[in-house]
Amino acid sequence: MATARVSFPNLIGHRGAAAHAPENTLASFSKAKDLGASWVELDVQLSADGVPMVFHDDGLERTSNGHGRMCDQPVAVLSKLDAGSWFAPEFAGQVIPTLEAALGHIAGLGLGVNIEIKADEKQGAATALSALSVARAHWPAGLPLPLISSFAESALAAARDAVPIWPRALLVGKVPVNWCKRLEVLDCISLNADWTKLTPAITYDVKQAGYGLLAYTVNNPAQAERLQSWGVDGVFSDDPKRLSERLASSFAE
Repeated sequence: MATARVSFPNLIGHRGAAAHAPENTLASFSKAKDLGASWVELDVQLSADGVPMVFHDDGLERTSNGHGRMCDQPVAVLSKLDAGSWFAPEFAGQVIPTLEAALGHIAGLGLGVNIEIKADEKQGAATALSALSVARAHWPAGLPLPLISSFAESALAAARDAVPIWPRALLVGKVPVNWCKRLEVLDCISLNADWTKLTPAITYDVKQAGYGLLAYTVNNPAQAERLQSWGVDGVFSDDPKRLSERLASSFAE
């Protein structure tokens, strides 16, 4: 079964709208919609009892009132933490959502989604398979298939084998010299790269090879326009409103 192609949006809300609401919360996804994003990106890790949770950091301290490693806590503990007050008082009571809850909320908003598997190579396959099990059960057929991305190639390989039609993207910082071979082996449709490491030449090569190219995390409108002019398909941003007011209706085809 061939991997589905994706019509990439020009703008993806990074962890929702992380400049305007506590990242990776339902409030942040709603805010991204309000600010003009048509897609959002979220991070998935497993709780101690194997439930896919939407959370970025290894540790709980920065974005919740919890302590220690997220992966050491069961969902019953994680679901009771406050994941909003650290950002602003009006977000008190926002919780760390399960992937099931997040996808239900995002689908209800009519948004597309990029699910990033946050795991090392050892845990990548297990995290991806658990997340995909939830996503397949709860993502509606009427919306574009989620884009599955990860730095962990084990996660992308597991996703490729389990749900070959769901599109995948390899996440990188500096674009490696063997990027094309890695995308080919993992049957990815896109390279998602740190914008500070991109050049016009790299962009040209990726696009000429027939792959999508998404850049993270772009919060400066002028830089987004420059990437657009190079041929980048879209950008991840903490501030969708600031960028949406300046970007063209779509990036390069």
